Order: sequence, then C-alpha cells, then structure tokens
Amino acid sequence: MRGSWRVNIEAYDRLLSLPGPGWAWEFQRRDPALKAARRRTGAVRPAVVKRADGSTICRLNQRCHVAEGFGLHFIPDPALSAFEAALFWLPDVMRASFDAVAEPWAAAPKRGPYLSWTELPGEKFFLISPGRRDKLVIRAPYYVAQLALDADGAPVPQSACFSLMLRANHLAAENLRHLEEFGRICGGLPARQKPPRGAAPDRLRDALIALDGELAGVPRRRIAEAIFGAEQVCGGWDDGDESYKKRAKRLVEKGLELMRGGYRRLL
Repeated sequence: MRGSWRVNIEAYDRLLSLPGPGWAWEFQRRDPALKAARRRTGAVRPAVVKRADGSTICRLNQRCHVAEGFGLHFIPDPALSAFEAALFWLPDVMRASFDAVAEPWAAAPKRGPYLSWTELPGEKFFLISPGRRDKLVIRAPYYVAQLALDADGAPVPQSACFSLMLRANHLAAENLRHLEEFGRICGGLPARQKPPRGAAPDRLRDALIALDGELAGVPRRRIAEAIFGAEQVCGGWDDGDESYKKRAKRLVEKGLELMRGGYRRLL
C-alpha cells in the first residue's frame, strides 16, 4: 500500500529456500495483469479436497485458457505465497519434465519393488483437469517436482505407485541431472542445482524487495536503504556506476522484468 511500505527482512529471507518455480510465482503473483485475469476467470476455480493421507486433490471442471496464457493450469489466489499456493505449470513453460505412469496397486505386475508416492518426502498435490493428463506435484524445501500421470482411467486416490518412463530425448545429460536430483530428494538429501545466471536466491530476494517498493510507490533511496542499509546508502548514494542509486534502479528493473514474464526463466 502506498505510504505504508514496511520491509520484514525475515519474511523475505524465508524465501531463500524456494526452488525456481516458487520464485517464479512470487514475482508473477505481484503482476496487476495476473490479478485482473484471475478476477475475469472467477468461474474457473478448482474444487480442493484435503485427503486423510495429507495430500491435496485439485479438480477443474474445465480448462482455463486465460490461466494458460500465464503458463498455469489455473490461477491460484495471488494473496497466497509460494509456500501456500498449489502451483501447476504447463509443460511447455518448464525447463525439464518427465512422463510418469501411475498404476493401481492391485493391477501392478509383480516385477519387484515399487516406489509409492506416499513414501516421497514433501507435500503432494494432485490436479485432475479435463483434456489433460493428471498431475502430481511434490514440493519440498529447495525442490519441486511436477510429474504427469497416466493412470489408465484409475482414480488418482487409488494410484498407489508409479515408475518413471525415460524416452530417448530424456537421456540428455541435463535431464539425467534433474533425475539424479529428484532421486536425492527421494532419499532425503538436499538437491543442489546451480541457478540460472542472475537468479541466485539472494539476488532474487533483493529484486523482490525492490519490486515491492516500486509497486508501493516509495522513493528509490528508501528501497536501497531497505536492501543495503541506511548507513551504506548515505555514504555512497550517487557516486559512480556502482552507486546505490544505480544499483537500486537495476534491481527495480530486474523485478519488473521478472514480474512481466521473465519468471519463465526460473521454471
């Protein structure tokens, strides 16, 4: 809100544990165009059911073409952070994806041990949408995996196991690296993925603070003080190419660019 901007650094620091898709939502949800689009798609909302096993099922009764323009299956409430919103991105905006097959336990052939989705660490969200394959999102600190499911007509609640089906184009080194990271998460170890250039978590945090300040209409100097500290800014506000004035300007521009579509690079 204009004139009442307050910065809670601890709240922004909490975002440092977000994976790329979480950061993408944090920038995207601040976009006035996204908020206006959600108001226009008021009838296209998923029915959300929390299951006894802790997973969440989101069921759409129709495709949301407005949301698809933003790279999403549906538009969550922009008031919800990446820690709260159920996010389902379209496959064509994601940098890497895998096909998965979910099989009813009773119909699964006896070929050895299976990995049950209930055994994977993290929050689980299912999406059932007409005209598209079901989705399973597994969200854990520092990582999120989105898997497309093909259960051969079996209801998702009955899907007790799944296996990854790798095709020829999945055998590239980049895809294998993502699969290895997913395996580490399944084993309870933190994934370490080098972020895209300019997308280190601390840089994204600073850009987000700058964006919030710009959207609130506060002066750039006040934005710089919130990010770098009042004492440092006072000593070098307008002094050369690396002055805090120019650094604040670059962070504001970066935040606006990420909000207006640049967030796709983080997926």
